[in-house]
Amino acid sequence: MKYCIGRILLTAFLLSLFCSQAFAGAYDFVVVQPGQPGSTEEAQPVMDELAKYVSTQVDDSVSGKYFNELSPALEWIGDNHPAWGIMGLPFYEAYRKNLSLKPIASTLPSGSEFDLWRIIVPTDGPDSPEQIEGAVYGSMFYTTESAKLLFSPAEVPNGFEVKGTSKALRYLRRVARGRVAGVCLNRIQFSVARELSTFSKIKVIHESRELPNSPVVIFEKNGPAGDEIAQVLLNMKNDPQAAELLKLLRTEGFGPADGRLE
Repeated sequence: MKYCIGRILLTAFLLSLFCSQAFAGAYDFVVVQPGQPGSTEEAQPVMDELAKYVSTQVDDSVSGKYFNELSPALEWIGDNHPAWGIMGLPFYEAYRKNLSLKPIASTLPSGSEFDLWRIIVPTDGPDSPEQIEGAVYGSMFYTTESAKLLFSPAEVPNGFEVKGTSKALRYLRRVARGRVAGVCLNRIQFSVARELSTFSKIKVIHESRELPNSPVVIFEKNGPAGDEIAQVLLNMKNDPQAAELLKLLRTEGFGPADGRLE
C-alpha cells in the first residue's frame, strides 16, 4: 500500500512539474527583431493576423509573439518553447546553436533577396572605419555578432565601438550635425535616408557584403513543423488573401532559406 501511494505521489509531482511549464502549440511562433522601433504590444495585432492566417492553412490553432528587445525575447522563448520564428540576422547568428535554430525560409523586404549595411559619417568626417573616434549607432548592434557581420570576412577594426538604438534615423540627423561619430543603416533605412534633406551632409565610408535577410527558422528541439510552415509562407505571395498581411509584415513574400546560413 505504501508503495502504491508513493508511486501516486511521485506521478502527481512529475505531472505538476511538467504542467507548470508553458509549452507552445505545434505551430506557435515568435518574431524577434531587436532594435526595431515600436513595442511588443503595438506589434501584437500583426502577430495575431499572421497567426490567424497560418491557422487556416494548417488547420490548427496558432499564436504568435513579437519582441524588439533581447532579454524579454530570450526569457519568453525559454519559457514557452515556440515551434518556429522570424529572427533578425544578428539574433540568429548569436543564438542559432544555443536555441537549435534551422533556417527554412527567408523574408523579402521590398522584394530584395539581401540586406546591406552602411556606415555613415559627416561629409567632413573620417574616410574609413578605423579612423572613427566615438561610437557608431545602429539598430543591428544588440549582439556581439553584429560588428562581425558588418565587416565580414575581414576583422572588426581595433577600437571600433558600436551601440544599439531603435532610432537609427534620428541618429542620422545627429551625425549630419556632427554630434555623433557615425551611424550604421540597413538597406531599408538607407533608402529612407536618401530622401532626407540631411543626406547631402553625410557620406558612406563602408559597406558590408550582401547579407542574408531575416531568416524564418524552426526550433529543432520543439517539433517537426518546418516543411509545412515553410510551404505556407512560400505560398503567401501568390495568395490574394495574404496580400494585406504581407504589407503589415513589410515583406513582399517569403523565399527559400538562404544557403549561406547554417
